Amino acid sequence: MADDNARSLTDDRRRLLHELDVERSQLIRNIETCRIRDIDRPFIGTWSLKDIVGHIASWEAEVVTAFREIREGRRPALFDFDDSKLDTWNQDHVERKRDLNFWSVLEQLRGGRIRLGEEIALVSDEDLLREGSRRERFVRSVIDHDREHWHEIAAKLAGMAGVRATGPVSVPEEVHGTS
Repeated sequence: MADDNARSLTDDRRRLLHELDVERSQLIRNIETCRIRDIDRPFIGTWSLKDIVGHIASWEAEVVTAFREIREGRRPALFDFDDSKLDTWNQDHVERKRDLNFWSVLEQLRGGRIRLGEEIALVSDEDLLREGSRRERFVRSVIDHDREHWHEIAAKLAGMAGVRATGPVSVPEEVHGTS
């Protein structure tokens, strides 16, 4: 019976990581479909494509930090994020990357995914997937965030005025229970 449970967790892990890869691949495809002029000009709202990519990279870096904090036995600071400061935080982090060239920001996005993968690899199937797992919640928040932004980019590329909601909120709130 334990073998069946371990096999099930391994399959669940594989599915979760596959979903993480699929959503990032779609995001990258949509970014690559954009025009060069969209890189530095307002593309969605006041944000350029570079701003959007930098924003996603910044949030993923926060999730990588949260994984490290859990590994070190600390409460992730991301759980104490003040939602009322979300817009200010986003704008501040977008501004920090404005002077970088697009290719550097895109490389930060790619590097962040590598670091997240390294952190996930350090976690057992059970610690990643047990009921109430904070780590799984963080991975799902990254999946949701990628999906949210690739949908926005796709809608813009298709000339659609808006985009349908894609799912849960990207910033995870604390899940009571295990880490």
